[in-house]
Amino acid sequence: MVKIKLFGSLRLKTGLKELDADISRVKESFPLLAKATGLKEKEFKQCVMLINGRQVNANAMLLDGDELQLLTPAGGG
Repeated sequence: MVKIKLFGSLRLKTGLKELDADISRVKESFPLLAKATGLKEKEFKQCVMLINGRQVNANAMLLDGDELQLLTPAGGG
């Protein structure tokens, strides 16, 4: 089981803090999160993705007990 945590505007938009899922790759979380939140998968694909605090891409493998963190990219000017 993997713990998925949302941060930034994703958490504010959805009210979802975390979700447990039985997945083996980061990209498998996108349809699950879209279904749970009502957002489009695209919103999750654009996030900064971390596994146990290390930045990864959507194809990264997940192991049982990992924590996947999705952060919305910061912007400003």
